Amino acid sequence: MRRWSIRVALLLLLTTVAVAAAIAWRLWQSLPETSGTLHVGGLHQPVEIVRDPEGVPHIRARSEADALFALGYVHAQDRLWQMDFQRRLAAGRLAEILGAAAVDTDRLMRTIGFARAARTAVAAMAPETRALVDRYIAGVNAYLEGHGGRKLPVEFAIFRFSPEPWRAEDVLAWQKVMGWSMSTNWREEMLRVRLSARVGPDGASDLLPAYAAGGPLVLPEFQPAAPTDPYAVSSKEETAALARAALNFFEKVASDPIPPGGSNNWVVSGSRTATGKPLLANDPHLGTQAPAVWYVAHLTGGPLDVIGATLPGAPAVVIGHNKRIAWGVTNMMSDVQDLFAERINERDEALVDGRWEPMRILHEAIAVRDAPPVALRVRLTRHGPLVSDLFDERAALALRWTGHDPSDRTAEAFLRVNRAESWDGFAAAFEGYHLPMLNFVYADVDGNIAYLGPGALPVRAGDGRAPVDGSSTGNDWRGYVPLPELPRTLNPARGFIASANNQVVSPSYPHPVSTSWDAPYRAARITEVLASMPRATLDDMKLLQTDQRSAQPIAILPFLLQAAPRSDAARDAIARLARWNRSLAADSAPAALFKAYYARAARRIVSDELGQPLWNDYRPFTGSVAKAFDGIARDPLTRWCDDVNTAPRETCPDILGGALEEALADLRLAQRSGDPDAWRWDRQNEVWFPHLPLQASPVLRPFFSRRVRRGGDAFTVNPSMPVRDQMLVSSYRQIVDLSNLDASVFILPLGQSGQIFSGRYSDLLNDWNEGRYRPLRFSRAAVDAAAERRLVLEPH
Repeated sequence: MRRWSIRVALLLLLTTVAVAAAIAWRLWQSLPETSGTLHVGGLHQPVEIVRDPEGVPHIRARSEADALFALGYVHAQDRLWQMDFQRRLAAGRLAEILGAAAVDTDRLMRTIGFARAARTAVAAMAPETRALVDRYIAGVNAYLEGHGGRKLPVEFAIFRFSPEPWRAEDVLAWQKVMGWSMSTNWREEMLRVRLSARVGPDGASDLLPAYAAGGPLVLPEFQPAAPTDPYAVSSKEETAALARAALNFFEKVASDPIPPGGSNNWVVSGSRTATGKPLLANDPHLGTQAPAVWYVAHLTGGPLDVIGATLPGAPAVVIGHNKRIAWGVTNMMSDVQDLFAERINERDEALVDGRWEPMRILHEAIAVRDAPPVALRVRLTRHGPLVSDLFDERAALALRWTGHDPSDRTAEAFLRVNRAESWDGFAAAFEGYHLPMLNFVYADVDGNIAYLGPGALPVRAGDGRAPVDGSSTGNDWRGYVPLPELPRTLNPARGFIASANNQVVSPSYPHPVSTSWDAPYRAARITEVLASMPRATLDDMKLLQTDQRSAQPIAILPFLLQAAPRSDAARDAIARLARWNRSLAADSAPAALFKAYYARAARRIVSDELGQPLWNDYRPFTGSVAKAFDGIARDPLTRWCDDVNTAPRETCPDILGGALEEALADLRLAQRSGDPDAWRWDRQNEVWFPHLPLQASPVLRPFFSRRVRRGGDAFTVNPSMPVRDQMLVSSYRQIVDLSNLDASVFILPLGQSGQIFSGRYSDLLNDWNEGRYRPLRFSRAAVDAAAERRLVLEPH
């Protein structure tokens, strides 16, 4: 019996080993070739691809066209599953592989019309731009032609399908989605309608302030040009029908699949650096995912010699530098979406200045895995799609968005930026650029620093805060603000420029830019540190990019410390917060206390007026909650502290005292300890990098997703902020030294590869989390000295 048991155990062991070996062999087969020589169809001349210790491909081609071909090839080598999933998401085709669970997402993406907008933009593309995009596509497809079946990433085997050939609209559709994610004002418009119905327009303004009092401006010295076509602001009172539609919106519309983005960037003049040349830093804040959002690449060929962060699926460096200039971006938070309340009839006509005009009707079929197709009808007015069909067919809300315009030449602009050699060439590259509207900081080897805020900023009748009457052409957009009138500055007197999604220009700027600036705390901290540095170094920039000291407590702690304590534990907590150094480091106990107390205080002060359902929809607007709390904290006579559900009139110390007791109870449970000295912020601040879509599988999640514990919050320079089911973090850090480009550095939160069996899948995660960097090698000598792999692509 014992011998039989041993044989069974041995057989099970051998079977397990055999299965593991087969899986390993399958995964190994899917890894790309990175050494040797490959003959590739569609290539014009040989291309050498040198990979350094971080897996960054340094592409050496003889022409720009072949360099972009090779970029498409290496994107497909390392990120093919990510690219295919993203284009399916953009086109509303996830249900084809994921089944019925993805139908609502597909309905949303098709109704907004990312793929429609991409096809329109492709048709309007300049011939020379289309030729370069086609070269990139040819590179992707060249890889697909030679790597089918078991050579594909393992996700294709899991979901049992093969990728289709790449097309130009696939490139532009994902760019449209990324642009959309930088301005989701339509959600805030719907929230404002609900808040106004509940607490009145003034209360809604308290809870959705445009900016916090005293917050820094990106361009405090900017003098706006006179507008070309000003016209009066008009407004329309929200109706009961709109309030009903807004409620249905939050109940029925799935969250945007791509969470909104933030970011930090700054540039320091050589007059304030140790080398006498500028330093430029950038870290875009995007939702966590596996693989990483960005892919670092170096392209040389023809006029190109450019390195930095690319988006897999798109043919350009978005953040980076070339031989002469460097640039970085943050979200400008501009309002490029408006909702129009249309008047329609049963004949699918919309009223326009007293006349009925037919709507355009599209009929689509959403293919669903293992289920019949789902019919979708999309109705479009002159403003755009009736997005209300997604959540309330009795309403008629049309979406106007700059991304729908055929005049969008964003792809062309980034290709021009990659070749630019001066400030004038850089600024001129953005003619025709639409979205996303970004804060670009700039530096060059000649010592110039600059800022430009390009994009399609609507000239509108109101300020865009709420839906307007769509039946009157008086409310229509009247074009876009010309590029020369958009915010810009060159070599400002203070010697640095910094942006962190804060307000860009003063209210005297003649065109409404946004009513949704982020809370000013990251910008305030960056400005504070830069202003204190007379001779900044690269190491100083690293410390600032990874800084976790918050400016928010400066604004609100005096208010929170007014709490009327109800226990010795509360008195001790107040004393600890009073001594706190404002650092939200991973091991900080006061940081955990502050975060718990702030969350409970905000809820106690606001939720009684809103009711729990509306509070639940308002709370995820983290920046708005923070700005509102900042305003409440500055007003000692604020009405918001009174609990409207009780007869006595409570004061702020009363409400704060109760919130502090609730926070202490929360912490004892979450930290599993009643000892405040044993608390750590990172126990409650775990960051997941979810694989899309295998995070949903408890079995596969540990293999494909990654997680770390960390410090920081939404308002530290080094952030970690929950956004729906993801976290907003620094998705890429880059610091460019214009005195020595080879001294520049970068770090990704995961790695270069999207293949889990690759050593480059998450090899940079610990460095990213602990604030370390890797070299961003640029010169041929620096690249060759560190080269680990060389692949030559030969024309077939």
